[in-house]
Amino acid sequence: MTDIKSEENLQQPGQLIIDELFLTTRDMHEHDLVGHLIELNIYEDVWNPHIHGTVLVNDAINLIGSYGIGGGELITMKLRTATYEDVPDNVIDKSFQVYSINNRSLTTDRAQTYELGFMSIEGISDAAIPISKRYTGNTQDIVEDIYEEYMQEYRRPVEAKEKATLVIGDTPHASNVNYISNFWTPAQNLQYLTKYAQGNQHVGSDFVFYESNKSYYFTSLQQLISVQKEQLFEEYVYSTPGLEVPHRGGGDTFIGINLGKKHCTIEDLKIPRTIDIIDGQDSGYYAQSVRAYDIFTKETLQAEIDVRKDFGKFIHTDEGIPVPQGIKRNPYSMTTLKLLNSVNNMTQTANIPGSKTGNSDSENIIGSSLFRDNYFNSFKDYQFEIDVPGRTDIECGNMIYIQYPSPRSKTADLSFDDIYDRQLSGKYIITAIRHKIDTVAHVMKMEIMKNGVPESMGEVETRDE
Repeated sequence: MTDIKSEENLQQPGQLIIDELFLTTRDMHEHDLVGHLIELNIYEDVWNPHIHGTVLVNDAINLIGSYGIGGGELITMKLRTATYEDVPDNVIDKSFQVYSINNRSLTTDRAQTYELGFMSIEGISDAAIPISKRYTGNTQDIVEDIYEEYMQEYRRPVEAKEKATLVIGDTPHASNVNYISNFWTPAQNLQYLTKYAQGNQHVGSDFVFYESNKSYYFTSLQQLISVQKEQLFEEYVYSTPGLEVPHRGGGDTFIGINLGKKHCTIEDLKIPRTIDIIDGQDSGYYAQSVRAYDIFTKETLQAEIDVRKDFGKFIHTDEGIPVPQGIKRNPYSMTTLKLLNSVNNMTQTANIPGSKTGNSDSENIIGSSLFRDNYFNSFKDYQFEIDVPGRTDIECGNMIYIQYPSPRSKTADLSFDDIYDRQLSGKYIITAIRHKIDTVAHVMKMEIMKNGVPESMGEVETRDE
């Protein structure tokens, strides 16, 4: 076992044990990179199908020249958070392939630095597998067939670690498709299918396809939120000088490793956006409609959505609607026109701002498409970027609780509700993670989002305006 620190002394947040970090060349020479490591970055994102990353190395033995490193090499790693508990998920244990070499520079007459870009093996193979084929049938069956037949069967190299598993959440039995893969890659096919998959448990089509450090996922965001909001991964606290925010304790069940308060303190926090009324109106988030004409059946279809009236139909991170009262919402101010071919599910669309239609709602595939755009837009208004001590048991799709302090005078009679900001605090889903690892510490830079507020702050509106 290779480690960068003594395991017995690993007690501080962000300390990491590196059991493996090897580069295997195409002629099967294996090199330990731990002694050459400057910085390792691993990126995962619910909007991106494959994990990728970079490793910045200090090469004093001319690996790159002696072994002709030029892409396709294997990088294997096994990383784990330094805890005293034997937790099976407390590890990142994966193989990747090198696809790029960047920022190469001589540092001395005998040493150079460079950055190896790597991606999951499925991602590297994916780019070289164009599929020309008609697919007909249940969405879930097609997803499983594509994953097994192409992403796993064509996986290279064979010397890599065990194949990644595919987890399908909210099994999309209700949706059937008929389409032609026009030389699309496997991942492009799976991303196309996210637009049409409809789950058994939740209304609408809000599926995503992505890879975390544990598995591949083809799942609805509603399913992720529904399962994890009742068993939050961890509670993180952001404190400012002079105002310490206590952990809530109790109330929710947390499933992560109990590392203690110092491991769950937010080291840096940015709030790029909370509310943007103009964007909400322009994007059709507050209200919009879709009109469609099926060129095969000659049928005209219509669907519309009003976020305040329809909020309760869908799963959100909290039960209160995060849209200010009094926002003007006219579904016909943003109308999308679609040409629909029910034979192969291919559509052409055009956005017509300000157009008017007189048809009523229709529950059909058009409504599902409308919901998808609206639901994804609902996460825009509450976005955090946070830096926290790194840990290897966490992954995209987990939900966490954030305690954000309220800028109020600190007095002895402040209640707990007065101490924290009830609008910005709450349950967030992790949508992106950057694991930043060097010889000193492991830091996670995370993008987190929510699409709900405490119910008392945003009542769902049911009346007509």
